[in-house]
Amino acid sequence: MSLRVMLKLPREHGAWAMLYVPLVTGVLVAWSFPLRVLLFVLSATFLFVARESSVSWWRAYRRGEHRADALERLIIYLGLAGLSIAPLVFIDRLYLLAPLGLAALLLLAVNTEQAARREDRTIFGELLAIAGLTMTAPAAHYVALGELQPAAFWLWLLSALYFVSSVFYVRLRVILISPRKQAERKGAWRRCASYHVFLLVSLSLLTASDTLSFFVLAAFAPALARASWCLIKPGGQLVLKRLGLQEIVYSVVFLIFIMLTFRHA
Repeated sequence: MSLRVMLKLPREHGAWAMLYVPLVTGVLVAWSFPLRVLLFVLSATFLFVARESSVSWWRAYRRGEHRADALERLIIYLGLAGLSIAPLVFIDRLYLLAPLGLAALLLLAVNTEQAARREDRTIFGELLAIAGLTMTAPAAHYVALGELQPAAFWLWLLSALYFVSSVFYVRLRVILISPRKQAERKGAWRRCASYHVFLLVSLSLLTASDTLSFFVLAAFAPALARASWCLIKPGGQLVLKRLGLQEIVYSVVFLIFIMLTFRHA
């Protein structure tokens, strides 16, 4: 049995990126690396990993089954998350982590219920998950600096906007190659096109008004380019492994240029 299976670690590589890319971005924008950042990383990781056990236990509970192993893992992971974050709240007095943590727990509960109903793969379910995972950006920025600044909220918004782009893009790619989903193609194309037009216009207005530097456009350029190409020339072979690697590269580009956006504001 592999370590991933034994510990019930999430299998979705994209979800790991949605957790850690905003987190690292928040720390790099703050450009401060106190030891407490490590405790925050541990807490965020344990809370994220708890999701698999939460879903396993809740699905079994809804069927009238008893999954003591899943409940035990869930309690352990949540306990480790709480122990990791407690020093930051009670010793470093980063009190705003408390409401952020409660919000994260609430989103975990909602996502668990959606997964039990097989609704976590809907657009709404994925958008809600992104909102929760990208909370690591403002939280990490807050932990690194020890104070809450407006940049933290921009980091959350931009991270969420970036990963929402991948939801519409990947959905369109998958639907385009599926013979059973021909009826959904026009709707998926329109949603992807509408979102990326909105994204481009919004980012252009933010840079034109000097609210954000032009580096923000560079951060989103790969995502906008790959979506535009798919919209203009739909179809083509879909290799999920290659698609995943490309998304990782685009995420690194996003991280670098978002850091430059705020460090050269």
